[in-house]
Amino acid sequence: MTETTPTDTSPKSPLHPAIATLLASLRTGDPKIHTGLGLWPVFADCRPEPVYITLVEALALPDFKVTEISEGGSVPNLRVVNETPHHVLLFDGEELKGAKQNRILNTTILIAAGTSLDVPVSCTEQGRWSYASAEFGSSGSLAYAELRKLKSADVAMSLQANASHASNQGAVWDEIDSLHKAANSSGKTQTHAMKDAYNERQKELDDFTREIPLLDGQCGLLAVIGDRVEGIDVLSRPEAYAKLHRRLVESHAMDFLIRKGGKSNKPLDPEAPSRFLAEAALAEDTMHATPGLGSDHRMRFRWGHGAALRVDETIVHLALFGTDGLGQGHHPSEAPLRRHHRG
Repeated sequence: MTETTPTDTSPKSPLHPAIATLLASLRTGDPKIHTGLGLWPVFADCRPEPVYITLVEALALPDFKVTEISEGGSVPNLRVVNETPHHVLLFDGEELKGAKQNRILNTTILIAAGTSLDVPVSCTEQGRWSYASAEFGSSGSLAYAELRKLKSADVAMSLQANASHASNQGAVWDEIDSLHKAANSSGKTQTHAMKDAYNERQKELDDFTREIPLLDGQCGLLAVIGDRVEGIDVLSRPEAYAKLHRRLVESHAMDFLIRKGGKSNKPLDPEAPSRFLAEAALAEDTMHATPGLGSDHRMRFRWGHGAALRVDETIVHLALFGTDGLGQGHHPSEAPLRRHHRG
């Protein structure tokens, strides 16, 4: 298959063979269901290369730091300095706190050992632009699932338009505003930080994480509400996934609590994962440059869209999101669209 170039705007190509191989190899375990949210553990064949550690592990090392790009800072970019001997995985939606305002990563990036680069981010703390610390730390959270999904779609459009991993910052702030209203935290946050909404619902989030344990060998998580897949994340190394498991559970739980009120109007459909993954295998694919190692693939299919970070023939991270309106047909639970024609 001939791959598109990073700036190519020609029609999309079929899935890269490495992505197709990963999708075909995925296996799901028995779902854990808590108040209507179904979470399936995902397993796949391990890929030993490339070896990397996660951002939260790297932040504990003296030779790794994340800072503003300059003293004045820049909302959509941060500087990452990795002087450790390890490649480090920066995970899409992972939140960093401190410096002039909290941010989330716009895409998954693998930064090579002994290198530095600027990474694209979105602000998650609208009411602060002053230093809380010289360097960033981990907030302990990922962006909730709906925000990750919408941001991923915006980044895909930005890549097609101008080869940039930019988000729609205004839309991110609107989402966080809606989050605070739904979480009843609007009057309890001084800087409108996303993390404040998580803190307000932490007891409920803890209930989910207790009910959804990490399993041996697990390398991914798939979430379903009713008969719809909300999303799936898969990492190439189970030990890396283990560091992110709780955050991914909280991401889907927070989304379920605020968008669905913690209840599902439909019974959980056990066939939803296999149906979704079969459609994903038919996705169209574009390839783009990434700030770090490898290539960034963006996919679109009938019931969703997503991204994959590929390094050689390894898919380091696959993220797929179930969506409405972006695909080529209606979901089985919906009536076909009625088309009205005017004479």
